[in-house]
Amino acid sequence: MLGKKETMSGIDDLLAESEDRWAKAMKRSQGVEDIGLGPALKIYYTRYVPVVLAVLIVVGSLVGTLVFGSALSDWLTYVPAGMALAAFGAIVGGLIYNAKRMVPAVHFGRLDVMFLLKNEEQKHVRHQVAGKAAVDHEHLRVIRAAAVQQRKGLATQLLIIPFYPLFFIFQATGIAVPGEPFWWITVVGAAGVMLAVVFLVRDFQRPGRFLAKTSGG
Repeated sequence: MLGKKETMSGIDDLLAESEDRWAKAMKRSQGVEDIGLGPALKIYYTRYVPVVLAVLIVVGSLVGTLVFGSALSDWLTYVPAGMALAAFGAIVGGLIYNAKRMVPAVHFGRLDVMFLLKNEEQKHVRHQVAGKAAVDHEHLRVIRAAAVQQRKGLATQLLIIPFYPLFFIFQATGIAVPGEPFWWITVVGAAGVMLAVVFLVRDFQRPGRFLAKTSGG
């Protein structure tokens, strides 16, 4: 009997600790909300990225012709310089847009809502957000807050991701030619970057779908 009581007491203690962790996570989740990340990111890619990157490529190419004393008609020869300028502009522009438009598009909260949860609990939350596990309606507010924070982190990565393909294109103009040393590294790197972009977009969409599906919960 004594052993059984000790076992029951241990289980009660574990349940109490779990409830305490979720209660603290629930407190941290108050006010966390996505109020426009998707539309803000869409505007960035449909309005700013095409125009700004095109301008920077042209400007960088023209600057290259002037620096090296070439005729303006040869500006296409210096497109790699334009790519380099556009890659730099992608990072700077992404960070500026993040501060001006993305940060106001979300109530992020001051702390990570899942920080106090155990690894198994965090994993289960991520599986729910990804649609790989049934939704725990008892802790739905915490899970939705976690989805919002995850979505904001992925949105920030998507803002600066244009740098990488531009960088590899810049590299490719110099060494991605069969017969040149290590040309295959650039080709593989460019393919890897494009694959990473696909997965990043997929991961950004998952918490968005979860938030839409549970908006009435």
